Amino acid sequence: MFNNKRTYFSVIVSVLLVFAMLFTTACGNADAPETTTADSQATSSVADDNNQGASGETASQPDGEPATEEIVTEAAFVLPEKVEEIVALFNQSANRIKTEATKVTKNFEKRYNDSSKLIVPDILMSTADTMMSTFMKDDTDPIVYATREEIVAEYIVPDQNYVSKLTADAVKEAKCTDKGDTYEIYIKLKDEKNPTAGKGVGAVCDVIETHEIADKAPSMLKEMSTSYYNCTVTVTVDKASGRVIHAVYSTPLVMHMIVNLFGTHEVQAGITFTKDYTIEY
Repeated sequence: MFNNKRTYFSVIVSVLLVFAMLFTTACGNADAPETTTADSQATSSVADDNNQGASGETASQPDGEPATEEIVTEAAFVLPEKVEEIVALFNQSANRIKTEATKVTKNFEKRYNDSSKLIVPDILMSTADTMMSTFMKDDTDPIVYATREEIVAEYIVPDQNYVSKLTADAVKEAKCTDKGDTYEIYIKLKDEKNPTAGKGVGAVCDVIETHEIADKAPSMLKEMSTSYYNCTVTVTVDKASGRVIHAVYSTPLVMHMIVNLFGTHEVQAGITFTKDYTIEY
């Protein structure tokens, strides 16, 4: 059985090993670079992302007229418009995946190294960018989860009996769009620092909690924080059944770290995970 959490850990630890190798090879044979302060750069970088808004990320607008389509409910379906209504519909539809789906296929997982977020001592910048891109390999071979146990363990949120416990106060933007035989729910989450499972971003996305990797990280790591920003979830719901049949999760994050190796240094890396799923019942 494949395990999303183990994969997530391996990627994060790989990032830490990149920095360990960099400092060992570059700094071990020269005077240690001066401590690099990343706070102002990191704040500016994340702020730039937030100011970009949702251009190019959001689903198309509804036609303007309320759509009423029959699904498996007591009354005719009315396309929701309020954030609270969209979140409630999303939770209801998505949580059926772990109770009713017979097969879930992870079509691919893309991992993107955001060079604009990378902060290391200048002497290491070029090498760090190259090594990060090398480690961030995509998973292009589909993975099929065909038992209830696998689906619960592997589908987001991994190892939980729910897919979403999302609440409206964690949502920056939400839209529900009529697509004919389906409707599309698009949700963009508020930015969050050090999210935890079951709340905020962690209520609907696979997040890494800093304490989880404390015993797996190289000893040179002294402090670590994560900032998740512009995270989105887009699902396609079949009108006839009210079930989610396709889902895409995008979770960009910035890892800010203090490492102690040939001096104390502040470093930062930006990674985006994008996972695409097809669900069958």
